[in-house]
Amino acid sequence: MIEKLNNITMRSVIEGVIIAVGFFFAYQVRYDGNVPPFHIYQFWVLFIPLAVGRLATNALFGLHRRKWCYVDGPDVIRAAEAYAIFSVVPLLLRLTLPTKWTLFRIPMGVIAIEFMISLLGALSARLLRQTLYHRNGATVASRDVRRMLLVGAGIHGVTVAEEMVRNKGMHVVGFVDDDPLKIGSVIAGVRVLGPISTVPEIVREHEVDEVLVCIPPAARPGLNLNGPGSPLSVRTTVVPTLDEILDAEAPANGSSSSTLPARPRAEGKVQIPAPSTATSIRGKTILITGGAGFIGSSLAEKLAPNNQLLLFDLTFSDKPVGFTRLLKHPNVRTIQGGLLEDGGKLRGLCRQADMVVHAAAVVGVNRVCSSGRETLETNYVGTSRLLQALEQNKKLERLIYFSTSEVFGVNSFRVDENSPASVGPIAESRWSYAIAKLAGEHLVQSYYRETGLPIAIVRPFNIFGPKRTGDHAMLRFILSALSGQPLEVHGDGSQIRSWCYIEDFCSALLAMLEKPQAVGEDFNIGVPGNTVTIYELARKIVALSESKAPITFVESPFPDISIRVPSLTKAENLLGYKPLYDLDSALTLTIDWYRRHWSFFSNNARSVAAGAHHVRGLTSRSVANAP
Repeated sequence: MIEKLNNITMRSVIEGVIIAVGFFFAYQVRYDGNVPPFHIYQFWVLFIPLAVGRLATNALFGLHRRKWCYVDGPDVIRAAEAYAIFSVVPLLLRLTLPTKWTLFRIPMGVIAIEFMISLLGALSARLLRQTLYHRNGATVASRDVRRMLLVGAGIHGVTVAEEMVRNKGMHVVGFVDDDPLKIGSVIAGVRVLGPISTVPEIVREHEVDEVLVCIPPAARPGLNLNGPGSPLSVRTTVVPTLDEILDAEAPANGSSSSTLPARPRAEGKVQIPAPSTATSIRGKTILITGGAGFIGSSLAEKLAPNNQLLLFDLTFSDKPVGFTRLLKHPNVRTIQGGLLEDGGKLRGLCRQADMVVHAAAVVGVNRVCSSGRETLETNYVGTSRLLQALEQNKKLERLIYFSTSEVFGVNSFRVDENSPASVGPIAESRWSYAIAKLAGEHLVQSYYRETGLPIAIVRPFNIFGPKRTGDHAMLRFILSALSGQPLEVHGDGSQIRSWCYIEDFCSALLAMLEKPQAVGEDFNIGVPGNTVTIYELARKIVALSESKAPITFVESPFPDISIRVPSLTKAENLLGYKPLYDLDSALTLTIDWYRRHWSFFSNNARSVAAGAHHVRGLTSRSVANAP
């Protein structure tokens, strides 16, 4: 029940009840419990319009965007302003309407008392939720969760602590820092327990599971966390600073890094690399599940000229494939159906296929958070049924299974294919996507080991480009910038992502289909050179779209991932993967495409789903006039 209070609809219902109850008690207080019959009638006529009006005013002030468990001082002031401004409406009606409009002239005492009761009730509900949240957090911290000790209570350590405090699967036991002024103090809600030399003692005393080193690179060479004569008994991880993460050309842990060409310019314009369509794959029958989607249809465009394609998806209406010529291509056949439906259709397609690209999945953080069961069943059970159907196909040359970079958890900096998987607690529904994909990885690897099925696994790292629809941060930012609406950044925008343009990603997929050395392997595919914070991404999009749209910050509605950056060493060595598109050139192509297709996104709200709900109702003219 507590978690349901994070739902906007539930919070609005509770707030509406508080407003109605406040209005009722305002009459009772004003008339000492003996409300005249006329005012009883007045109450029943006006309490619904009053409640609706207050809720609408609260929405205009953005009160619904802030989860009650995170309410602070500025939110209280904003709530008071919203309630006070709406109270002016019945007050003006009282002062300006003639006597014959008595029904709408609420007594001034009722107006004042209703304002105080409703405001206090709303703030009390928020305070109660916040109290329950912290109490629940304390309970979770006492359970079997990972207990972390942070080395360094500087800016970097504080940033890490603030992120981890919100993660119910982790408990920060404290800081250690050699600054004597910090020892014993509480920073970002976490106590500084002692100097760095006390780490072994604190690890034993507080049963620490992992030590995170959050100090600058210059201070690390002389760092010694081991006890006298014995190494530290728990895992130690260095958390990279933002400068290290954004320095994409510097190798990490001895691994090589892709070196992207500097963004060339000619006459002030971004020069765009020519897309590569070269592939040796010819004369094959290729099944693409999720073939109507963004990645599936983009890959299909490259394979269709010289192969027979079977595109399998739930629907082909208002999907990215509609922006291509595939639906009328003589080498393309579309089949509508689901992985969990009657297996006869799927088995028939699998018998025909020489190659299979399994891209079908429930995706989008908002959808995953609200549909955990559907996510798990589609993404894992659907994969199982596909593998069973393919087991009898003796001519199969390749199966590419789409996993996700989320299997590496909230902090995945320069992760290679041997990095340990790490997903969040089961209490947070967003991790149902990652756990289903991770289970699918184990399943396809088992088929490879036990039956020889020629599989390859790909983990995409933030793929974007033209034709993408649905719930996606890049799409939301671009549509907002083009329409002049605020770009809403979750949290403080310090989340770090590496962005991979769809052309580069498809080149990796083609290599995975072509190269024999890809069989049985897994690959992290992205572009470390295109690494920026989410806030910096929003700024880039505003600048490249020549927009004047503001950037605003809102509370994240779901647990977020701090860092997501791949290592490309394996993909470079086995696939010859060399991404060509720097972030500015790729963003320019993507923004220009959405500008050209604005009428679709403004007139067909279903195509952008919840991810672009704030552009519904806009017209083509509004973007044409956008800066």
